[in-house]
Amino acid sequence: MELSTNEERMIAPCGVNCTYCYSHLKKKKPCPGCRSEDVGKPGHCLVCKIKTCAQDVGVVVCSDCSRYPCTLIKRLDKSYRTRYNESLVLNMKVIHEKGLAYYLDFEKRRLRCPACGGVLSIHYKQCASCGTTVAVPGLE
Repeated sequence: MELSTNEERMIAPCGVNCTYCYSHLKKKKPCPGCRSEDVGKPGHCLVCKIKTCAQDVGVVVCSDCSRYPCTLIKRLDKSYRTRYNESLVLNMKVIHEKGLAYYLDFEKRRLRCPACGGVLSIHYKQCASCGTTVAVPGLE
């Protein structure tokens, strides 16, 4: 898989769509995304073992790796499913089965604030523009 647009480059190797990450949506010093420069990134992203592994193995997303799903991905996916009702493994499955364009379009619709049309955080389901919190189903 090749990531050719800026929107596509916001997909982290682990399956997080950085466009909807709380760190990227901050008003002051937003994170530029996993695949960008390190300025403005949270500390845990700077030392991400998954990103380093993907670079070392030479894959764009972890699901392209022969060891997928590894222990690191399984742990992160479990954490995301438990804490945020989001599955990174499911994200990668949808990308592989239906394509990156489908996934990106689906996420734009799913994570749109019904109150103002702003962008919702995958972590807190809160609108970055108006602050409304919305119950959003996970990717299916």
